[in-house]
Amino acid sequence: MCFFLQKNRYCNFVNFSIYLNILLFGVIISTGVSAQAPVLPDGTPIIERAFSEDPDKFTFAIIGDKTGGGLDKWHVFDRAIDEINTLKPDFAIMVGDLIQGNTTSVERLDEEWKEFWEHQSELVIPFFPLPGNHDITNRVMYDYWKKNIGRTYSAFTYKDCLFLMLNTEEWHAVDGEWTNWFGEEQVAYVKSQLTQHANTRHTFVLLHRPLWLQKDSGWELIETALGEREYTVFAGHYHNLTLHTRNDRRYFVLGATGGGFTPKEVKEIGAFDHYSLVTVDNKDINVAIIEPGNIYPADISIAAFKAELSKQLSFKHDINFDRTLNINTGSIVIDMQNTLEKLLLTEVVFDANDIWQITPNTLSLQVKPGQTTKATINISVNSDNITPFPIYRYSMKYGGELLSSGTKLVHPIDSEHMKVIKNWMLLGPFDLGLKIIPSNSNEIPHNFLSITLPESDFQKIYQGKLGEISWNEHFSESDNIQLRKIFGEEEYTYGFGTTYIKSPDNRKVFAQIKWGGNLGKIYLNGVEVDDAGIPNENLYSWWVHFQLPLKEGWNSLTILSADYNGYWDYRMEVADPTDSLKFSIKPNIEK
Repeated sequence: MCFFLQKNRYCNFVNFSIYLNILLFGVIISTGVSAQAPVLPDGTPIIERAFSEDPDKFTFAIIGDKTGGGLDKWHVFDRAIDEINTLKPDFAIMVGDLIQGNTTSVERLDEEWKEFWEHQSELVIPFFPLPGNHDITNRVMYDYWKKNIGRTYSAFTYKDCLFLMLNTEEWHAVDGEWTNWFGEEQVAYVKSQLTQHANTRHTFVLLHRPLWLQKDSGWELIETALGEREYTVFAGHYHNLTLHTRNDRRYFVLGATGGGFTPKEVKEIGAFDHYSLVTVDNKDINVAIIEPGNIYPADISIAAFKAELSKQLSFKHDINFDRTLNINTGSIVIDMQNTLEKLLLTEVVFDANDIWQITPNTLSLQVKPGQTTKATINISVNSDNITPFPIYRYSMKYGGELLSSGTKLVHPIDSEHMKVIKNWMLLGPFDLGLKIIPSNSNEIPHNFLSITLPESDFQKIYQGKLGEISWNEHFSESDNIQLRKIFGEEEYTYGFGTTYIKSPDNRKVFAQIKWGGNLGKIYLNGVEVDDAGIPNENLYSWWVHFQLPLKEGWNSLTILSADYNGYWDYRMEVADPTDSLKFSIKPNIEK
């Protein structure tokens, strides 16, 4: 068993090449099928383009340099290996610089190769390594490769394609007799392979140094031997992606896959980690450049992980609001545990708020796997002025990457003390006077700002969008007042809802409304409640919290709501923990 098939062990490369060719040849013979288009039922939706007719269509991956810097970037290489396993090409080739090298110490070479094979061993497909200048820096390293890895250059055919795996460091083979980077014997080997496989459909040449960029490198001998055949060349070494064109053929200088370089945001510069996926389809050769980080296995997001994640962080709001007290206090308790495999880091930041006292207003929690922690944030507020409520934002990082985030509102009133107003007098729909939706959805149209309140006479007839209209009683079964259903499916319309609240004394009461329309205002006793809307923002599907300064006796509450062409409703709630308020659409009857 060799290193290609078992972790932390390696064997002679020649034996593996023989094994792979036997295996691949067996596959070709045993399949014996030709590609064909599927048989489709009549009426099948399809954009008709040619299906592949090549029974020998295949893909292979090319991995770039890992070394030459990048000592802290094994995570990039490992991610590339994981993604290649997901894509499952037929095999992978690495264009050299597998280790840092530059040494004559056999002990150090053993350690560096052991490190590389430990990371490479996660790959589940056949793997071909080419030597680079970091792998063969001197004669000691050349001999080490020959003894422990195998041939320094080789060739094989796969599905009628020829692969030339070249060594640009072969000059180390003969001390003191440098002729070119390849050496005379390798050049002769390349010529013999090209003669032996003269009629293959495509030839791939892979080498470490892009020696076509250097004069008298020996490349001219190989390029001449390639002649007019169809071929593509891949090299590495420079850690920067560049596509050259020579003799109407593509010559790729590939970037690194975890090697050292200075990254650039502009991808056209070519300074980014990547690996390549080459697809051979008949005579078409497609090359995809893939940056590690965006290809995932099918089980990347499983329900079990998400269920466990939801248990890691909890927030408990403990506020017992009592308006008879001058100052109300409470706390937010944050519990955090880590039953996962990596470090968890949570940050909590409160928005600026001049009404509430919050200590501390920022907080960071770090929990290692298997540990738990807890923190308390103290809050207080003057009972006469409680809005706006505190809002805080949290984020949780898992192993340094953002895993979850959100926004929470500190709501001091229990939901059981919020009375939903379901009974209204409704008037509408009126024409909003618009023909198209404003281009800026957060801009309030002048047509809406100029709308005036109707008279309080519920018997009066008005001219609506569809004809004469009047106030109608509406007793809702649901918590939402569904204006789109009540007023019809007309677009660009507005309407009114009015109800009454009786208070035993002058007091401020907390209220909230969930707008389900594009535009909205609230009036108390004919005066607009300024903070009941969201200035310069589209109101659609949004909660707004505010206080109503009720006077003793009956108070009129009027909703003005407008919508363009979407879902249209509202839900109005008022805090009444002591059941001291009365609600009615006919205050003259309720005494």
